Amino acid sequence: MKEYLETIVRKEEINLDLINIDEMLQFMLHNIGNPDAYLRDDLIYRGFCELILNEKLTVEQLVVLLNTCMDDEHLYLNISNNDPSDDVFTRSFSALVIPLIFGKDRENRKLPEVLILEAIQRSVDYLKLEKDYRGFVNSKGWAHAVAHGSDLLAEAIAHPLMQDLHLCHKALQSLKSCLHTDYAFIDKEEARMLPVIDALLDKGLTDEQLLVWVKKLNEIEIDEWHIKYRYEWNVKKFEATLLRHLLKTNKCLLTTNWIIKN
Repeated sequence: MKEYLETIVRKEEINLDLINIDEMLQFMLHNIGNPDAYLRDDLIYRGFCELILNEKLTVEQLVVLLNTCMDDEHLYLNISNNDPSDDVFTRSFSALVIPLIFGKDRENRKLPEVLILEAIQRSVDYLKLEKDYRGFVNSKGWAHAVAHGSDLLAEAIAHPLMQDLHLCHKALQSLKSCLHTDYAFIDKEEARMLPVIDALLDKGLTDEQLLVWVKKLNEIEIDEWHIKYRYEWNVKKFEATLLRHLLKTNKCLLTTNWIIKN
């Protein structure tokens, strides 16, 4: 399987008819969170990119893939366990594969709507539930669940079937829960959150609503000074990144001006 995947990601000529794609997908899903960064990042994730984006999978195979990636053994694997573990790789890289499917379905709308709606719901909930905020893990590579979860959230919101304003509100709460943590982000997680804001604005989030949310980010009622400091660190880093983005795109003048003054 590794040899087949290496051939696929190198974009070499290969007759996929000679490969049992279902068997390959099972291998990839079983190892989607393998601690071996080469297998996980360079072969399996890039293999999913090649197969999904170049439309090498049938609708039936995409349905199986989406159902599996968003289930309790992948996107939600032991998510209630607050202790850092290698399970984060399974969750985080499942969170990277689902947006590939969302993006392709935005183009051709071939997947069952009920399945996409369920995937959108679970995608919005994921980032609020994820508590392993590590970025790069020594000897194992990128976990980066907040970054990958933000990619997932942005694609879920951008999908045409995402019309539930309540879910849009939950999406903002998911971002807030990530920023209000005593884990100080150092791997540009805040930049990966910006597409979520853009997707929400495209879906009708107003400047006034964004400003209310940004103000609430600064309402930090924590007694322990060192924990409060890290909350503030994350919020200020995010606000600075958001400000540069809003100035560049000339969006949301109310929010822009408030951040500048505060």
